[in-house]
Amino acid sequence: MPDLASEFAHALARAAAALGAPDGVDIGVEPSGEPTAGDLSSPVAQRLARHLRRPPIVIAAELAEAVTAAGIPHVALVTVSGPGYVNLRLDDATYAPAVIAEALAPADERLLAPARERAGKTIVEHTQVNPNKAAHVGHLRNACIGDTITRVLRARGVPVEVQNYIDDTGVQVADVVVGLRRLALSQGRDEPFDQFCSRVYVEICRRYEAEPALVEERRRTLQAIEAREQPIAAEARAVTTRIVEANLATMARLGIDYDLLTWESDILELGFWRAAFAEMRRAEILEHPLVGPLAGCWVLPRSAVGESGDDDAGESGDSASGGPGAARVLVKSDGVATYTAKDVANHLWKFGLLEQDFHYRRWAPGGPATSSAVAADGDLPGGRFGHGDRVVNVIDQRQSAPQLAVREALRRLGHRAQADALHHLAYEVVALSPAAARSLGVDTDDGRSMYAMSGRRGADVRADALIDEVGRRVRAKAGDERTANRLAAAAVRYYLLRFSLGAIITFDFDEALRTTGNTGVYLQYAHARACGILTRVAPLSLPERAPALSGPERELVKCIDRLPQVVAAAHRSLAPGLVATYAFQLATAFNDFYEHTGRIYRIADPELRGFRRGLADAARATLARALGLLGIVPLDRI
Repeated sequence: MPDLASEFAHALARAAAALGAPDGVDIGVEPSGEPTAGDLSSPVAQRLARHLRRPPIVIAAELAEAVTAAGIPHVALVTVSGPGYVNLRLDDATYAPAVIAEALAPADERLLAPARERAGKTIVEHTQVNPNKAAHVGHLRNACIGDTITRVLRARGVPVEVQNYIDDTGVQVADVVVGLRRLALSQGRDEPFDQFCSRVYVEICRRYEAEPALVEERRRTLQAIEAREQPIAAEARAVTTRIVEANLATMARLGIDYDLLTWESDILELGFWRAAFAEMRRAEILEHPLVGPLAGCWVLPRSAVGESGDDDAGESGDSASGGPGAARVLVKSDGVATYTAKDVANHLWKFGLLEQDFHYRRWAPGGPATSSAVAADGDLPGGRFGHGDRVVNVIDQRQSAPQLAVREALRRLGHRAQADALHHLAYEVVALSPAAARSLGVDTDDGRSMYAMSGRRGADVRADALIDEVGRRVRAKAGDERTANRLAAAAVRYYLLRFSLGAIITFDFDEALRTTGNTGVYLQYAHARACGILTRVAPLSLPERAPALSGPERELVKCIDRLPQVVAAAHRSLAPGLVATYAFQLATAFNDFYEHTGRIYRIADPELRGFRRGLADAARATLARALGLLGIVPLDRI
C-alpha cells in the first residue's frame, strides 16, 4: 500500500506547480487538526496566495480538484475548509483492510529506505565504558540509544557495523592499576570483579588528595601503559579484559551486543597513532609551542577546533582550557597522546584511510570480534571491519569539543567527505534526583534539583543493580523467571529511551522502577493482551471491505499505518525516542480499542468478527515490530 501522506503531498506539489508555484514550496501535509474536515490536511494554498496573488480559498479549490483527479488509492473525498486548507478523507472500507493486510505481511518492506539511502556501510560506535569499573545507568543510556539506532538503520536496509571502543590506556585504568597495587583492599567473596574495581577506583582517588607520591606513581603508570612497557602494560590489559567481560555481560542482559571491540592499546601497539601523527605533521596542521602553558605539546590550534563550547578538559586533559574554542592538545608535554589524538587515528582507520589494519579474533564463542595487535592471535580475516562510508558516534554532549576536533582533523587532512560523514549523536547525561543522591551518600543540603553522577566519588547507580531491582519488583507480576527478566529489560530500556536526546534524565529510583503508566511493562501487557485475544478467537478471513468503523477502531488503524513514517523519521534524525513515543501511542490506541469495542469472541457477525480479529492481529504484529526496534523482546503472555 502506498504512503498516503506522501502520495497526497506529491499530488499537491504537482498541482501547485501547474498553477505556477515556485520550486521548493512547503506542502506541509499533516494529520488534520479538525477531524470533521478530513484525515490529512495541507495549508499550502495559504502559502501560495502571496506568490499567485489570488485568495487562498480559490487556490485550495483548484488544488482539491487536481488531487481528486490524481486518483490516490483509498481516498473517499478531497475537500476545502477554513482559510484555504486542502483536506483528504480516507475511505475506511478499503483503507482499513489494506493496512491490516500489510501489517500482517511476513516482511514489512514498507520500512526499507530508498536505495540511495541504503548504499554503503554505517559504523555505529556506542557504550565505551572506561574499563576500570562497573557500568552505570549513564552507560546504559548510551548503549540503549546506540543499539536502537542500529536496529532502526537495519530495518531500513542500511548495512551497519557496531563497534565498542575500549579506552584501556587512559588515566582511569592507571588509577585502578595503582589502586590494586598499593591499597590493601580485598575482593569480597561474592563481589564481581568490576564492582570491586569500582570500589578500588573511588578509594585511590580519595587517597590522591593526601598522598602526592601516589599521584606521581599514577603518572609513571600511565606513561608505562601508553608506551606498552612490561609488566605494567600486561597487567593493565589483564585487568581491563576482566572488566570488559563483565561490562559485556551487563549489556547482554538488555539484548545489546556488538560486531567488534576495538582496543585503544592495539591502536598504539600497531602504530595507528604514529602514522596519524606523522600525517598531521606532514600536512602542517599542528602547532608545537615552545613557551607558554602549552609548551612542549602538540596541539590542533584554536582556529581548527572552532567555537564549540565547554569540553571535558577537567577529565581528560585534552585542551588548553575549558573555555570556548580551546586549542585541542593531541600530545602532552610528557609525550603522552591524549584520548582525542588516539580517536583521530581510530577514525582514519574507521574510514579506511590508514594502510594499517588490526588483527582480529573471536572474543568468545558466539560473541563479537575483537581487535588484536598480535598477528598470531588473528583467526578472522582482515579487511572485513572498518571501511565505513558513514560513522555515527553515540557519545554524551560533554564530548562535543573532542568530536569536533576529530572532524576538523579529518577535514584539514583533506578528507572532507569523511569529515562530513562523521556524526556525533549527542545526548544529555543521566543525573541524580535529590532522593537518589541522598541514598548514595551525596550531601544534598544545597537544595539543587539534580546532582551529577561521579564514578570517582562512588555517586552512581550501577547498571546491574538497577536491572536486578527492577527484576525483583516485576517478579510478582511474571509467571516465571524468563518472563520477569524480559519485563525488567523492557522496563529499563524503555525508561532510558522515552526521553528525548536533549533531555537530562534526572534519575529517581521510584520513577525508574515504576511498572504502570508510560512504561515498558505497559507495552508488554498490551502485546500480551493482543496475543490473548488471538488465542480465544479462531482465525477468520479478513473481509475485503471493512464495516463502519468506531472511533477507537479508526484511530488504531491510522496508528498502525504510521509505523513506516515513524521509522523513516527516526532514521533521518537519528532519534530513537520517536520509536518509543510511537510504541506507547500504539499500545494506548490498542487498549482503547479493546476497552470500547466489546469482546471479539462474543461477536456473531462473521465479517465483523473477522475484521476485528484481523485488526487485533495487526496491532500485535505492529507493536511487536516497534518493540523489536526498541530492543524489547515481545511477550506472548505474562
